[in-house]
Amino acid sequence: MAVSINDLIAKREEIKERKAQKMTINTSIGEIVAKKPSAYLMAEAMGLEEHNDEYLVYNCIEEPNLKDKDLQEAYECHDPIDIVGKLFEFGEVKAISEVLVKSVGMGKKLDHAILDELKK
Repeated sequence: MAVSINDLIAKREEIKERKAQKMTINTSIGEIVAKKPSAYLMAEAMGLEEHNDEYLVYNCIEEPNLKDKDLQEAYECHDPIDIVGKLFEFGEVKAISEVLVKSVGMGKKLDHAILDELKK
């Protein structure tokens, strides 16, 4: 049976909270805290020809704050996103990005069934 409008209204806060969840990820620099990427951020990252993993990681990690000017100056970053490559190994950036992408359901297999068409 399909989900109803009333069900969706009743689950509004639950869905909102699930989308706002943060996650911890253990990395070579220690534990980091990341937020789930929004649909808008995912679309932006997927539209980039290169450095899409770095872009996603840079914009989702909240702790430590990769956008901190002192941190970027200490690592001599010419472009703010350079901090990602300075802190993490190349393969680790890809792995963090994959965790972020999976957190929003990308690549998730869903159960499905084909409904018979009504014949007139």
